Amino acid sequence: MNNEKIHIKEKIGYGLGDTASNLFFQSFMLFLLYFYTDVFGIPAAAAGTMFLVTRIWDSVNDPLMGILSDRTNTKWGKFRPYILWLAIPFGIIGVLTFTTPDWSVASKIVYAYITYTLMMMVYTAINIPYSALMGVVSSNPIQRTSFSQYRFIFAFAGAFIVQGITLPLVQQFGGNDDSVVIAEQVQNEIVITEKGTGTSKIELEATVPGEEPVEGKISLCVLTPEMFAEADTTSGLLTLQKGFEKKTVIVADYIEGVDLGKAQLKVSVVNERKGFMWAMVVMATLAVIMFLITFATTKERVQPAKEQKTSLKDDIKDLAANKPWWILFVLGIFTLSYVSVRNGAIMYYFKYYVGNDALASGFMIAGTIATIASITLTEWLSKTFGKKRAYIYSMILTSVLTVAFYFVGKDDIIAMFVLQVLISFVFGPTAPLVFAMYTDAADYSEWKTGRRATGLVMSASTMAQKFGWTIGGALAGWLLAAFGFKANVEQADGALTGIQLMMSLIPAAGSVLAAIFMLFYKLDEKFLGEVEQELKLRRVKD
Repeated sequence: MNNEKIHIKEKIGYGLGDTASNLFFQSFMLFLLYFYTDVFGIPAAAAGTMFLVTRIWDSVNDPLMGILSDRTNTKWGKFRPYILWLAIPFGIIGVLTFTTPDWSVASKIVYAYITYTLMMMVYTAINIPYSALMGVVSSNPIQRTSFSQYRFIFAFAGAFIVQGITLPLVQQFGGNDDSVVIAEQVQNEIVITEKGTGTSKIELEATVPGEEPVEGKISLCVLTPEMFAEADTTSGLLTLQKGFEKKTVIVADYIEGVDLGKAQLKVSVVNERKGFMWAMVVMATLAVIMFLITFATTKERVQPAKEQKTSLKDDIKDLAANKPWWILFVLGIFTLSYVSVRNGAIMYYFKYYVGNDALASGFMIAGTIATIASITLTEWLSKTFGKKRAYIYSMILTSVLTVAFYFVGKDDIIAMFVLQVLISFVFGPTAPLVFAMYTDAADYSEWKTGRRATGLVMSASTMAQKFGWTIGGALAGWLLAAFGFKANVEQADGALTGIQLMMSLIPAAGSVLAAIFMLFYKLDEKFLGEVEQELKLRRVKD
């Protein structure tokens, strides 16, 4: 195979592009629904419908962007220009998505539809070319696997950043802000006085004398001014915790006079509207800088044959006949569904099954660190076993460990964390392996048809990602309802068992199916070596 040398600086520069993308993609996955319902004041049902409608259009939009980028020709190449042109719009629209004008509920919903749709469109417009760029940085499959490895190391670094700094930034930018409400302690009451418009979160910390270390925190969300007097306090629970024993006191139904008995109180206000907006300004600034570094440090080395025809009909026909592409497309849906169901269950697992939701953040971060560590082995796994076998082995181990999670008791905290680290470690390489395989599918299509449509082929990666995200997210909600889950109450045994299943056996079914499906993928390393050599000869003749 081609022993082309590419400097590590270019691979790091390419990887930073996925860090930039994930600063918003992960923010959407972790915080956007909460932001819409609790901060912006949109009904949950309306937000859910909006996600479904906009994601369906967004998934269809992916191949259109692939077709457009394949037909782009500039002095910078086909795909890099979009990273340059769209970096700043990406950041601006990302901030607007987390901005909250003081409008009526109906107007807010319209605003959310517009900004979220625009955000997903610009995300597609910059990420399809970004993904396609990996297919043309080198003609060598091993080099492309190396690029994919760097890409996903930096992608999960983005996830780590979002998990670690978003809420502290919200607290920092929105903390001690009395522009919306004033919250004061008057003896054993918290008196909340309306001052401005919008929403703020009231945080109460309480300690009980003589029972150290007993401490709890609650958050009461003050809604828009017209709803102020009837503010919903169903989440207003004061939890006093000592070890794993909990005592819960329901606060008064009217939040202007909260009697917390003998507890010593500390009250603060967090203007989450302001906090989230400025937190996203930080994310957007970082994303723009990283995208510009990606543009400046990468190079397109693989070009289609000069006489290649670019008929849209032929491109779609070629794609429809590309069996490896279809296999990878379905695998992407299985993989993201696995991630969506399992990750979507984490908060419920720790809040209701374990009884300590404070452990959830550490649980997720431990998994992310293990994932980043394992992705560094992707290139070695590809060289040692080949991409196909490495993927199958990783998915089999993932399935076994995920099934084992079902048998962990609610007090076995160490076992939970150990299994999470192991699952994340063996699952981590599967994403960069599959994305590298997409570039192989583009080579296969060119070898078979004489035409190359890298952007269209790579559009399947993000399209499958979004379909899996949508299906997995919907499935998680449907499963909770089917198991009898009810928010903010003690769960019945059936609901607790269901939450366990969502962390174990149910996602394991998806990983097993993915491993089985990969058996039908025929592009092994020997065959790809022959394809690479023949394509190289064709390009020399051209």
